[in-house]
Amino acid sequence: MKIVFVMYNTGLAGGVRAIFEVANKLSEKGYDVSIIALGGNHSWFKVKVPIYYVQPSKILNLGIKAYRLLRHIQVRNNKVNYFDVSAFARKLGFHADLIRTLTDALNEHGTDAAIATWYPTALSVWLSNVSKPLYFMQDFHELVQEADGVYGLRLFETTLRLSFHFLANSTYTRSIILSYNKEARVTVTGVGVDLNTFYPRRTRIIDSNGKPIIMSIIRDQRFKGSDVAIRALNLVNKRQPIHAVLVGDGRAVDKLFKEVKPEFRYTIFSNVNDETLAKLYSGSDVFIFTSYKEGFGLPPLEAMASGTAVVTTDCGGVRDYAIDGYNSLVVPPGNPEVVANVTIEILRNDRLRDRLIRGGVETARQWTWDRVVDKFEEAIRGDKP
Repeated sequence: MKIVFVMYNTGLAGGVRAIFEVANKLSEKGYDVSIIALGGNHSWFKVKVPIYYVQPSKILNLGIKAYRLLRHIQVRNNKVNYFDVSAFARKLGFHADLIRTLTDALNEHGTDAAIATWYPTALSVWLSNVSKPLYFMQDFHELVQEADGVYGLRLFETTLRLSFHFLANSTYTRSIILSYNKEARVTVTGVGVDLNTFYPRRTRIIDSNGKPIIMSIIRDQRFKGSDVAIRALNLVNKRQPIHAVLVGDGRAVDKLFKEVKPEFRYTIFSNVNDETLAKLYSGSDVFIFTSYKEGFGLPPLEAMASGTAVVTTDCGGVRDYAIDGYNSLVVPPGNPEVVANVTIEILRNDRLRDRLIRGGVETARQWTWDRVVDKFEEAIRGDKP
């Protein structure tokens, strides 16, 4: 069977990672798998299936190059992809018709099953000639609105009303689909952890001079709640000096620090690979996750697998695996004081910390990519309603 994942962008992101993991494993199981994308750069992940990037039309290509030249924007390798086209078209005040472009590319490619992965690609798949249209839904209102505004939000809601076979990455995203489409056919796939990479280790890769290490991942989207993490770390540091490990883009961290000044010692890690990320998790005493909303929320599960005590907000997707008092301490979103209080509790209570670590490792063992791919196979073959 020929399967195509239809993507908007292949850049570094948790949702993109999930797509790559599933595509690789389906290919290993003997399926003919490929990816069609509008743009991005997949060099950060070892993708084992072909990726075909849709090339922009000559007119749009020349128009965007001219705009870049006028604005003195450097053109790397003199190439422009449709992901660039979309971003710069908005600056020029119009929307490029990327949906039809992707539909045409999909029809030319030819496939048995096409899997949409983001709401504009859902429309492309729906309008195509493919016999099995599926929709891997990892998204939620806050993400869509921050990325594409009210227009994007309405389009997103429209795609949820279409008669796809939906693949929801969590029971939370399933509930979003059903709130718009009560009769929708939905398979909850979950998300997996690579247990060959994320497991408890004994070494630390930074010297904290004996201070506890608290780790957090920093992102510049508001719904990620990174400002809450920094405020919480400041409060923890007032009661217990710490060393923070912050993983994220340096520009995002600098921007955040202008909003909330850090009062603790810290080390920033950017563009880390999975091996380094796993070592950072495992070398930390506590991992804090402060999102307001997440479709699934993989980092806390990766931290659990790595043998790290976890504090997470009740942000939607984590409800599938985060159990308060067993494998994590779960707190309401948007409250730095509560995050700080439970973090201090873990640092000062070895029995609690050990219990959370044991529960976390046991939980993570149940979330494998093989389990996720089994769900995809069921949906693609149509084995279950």
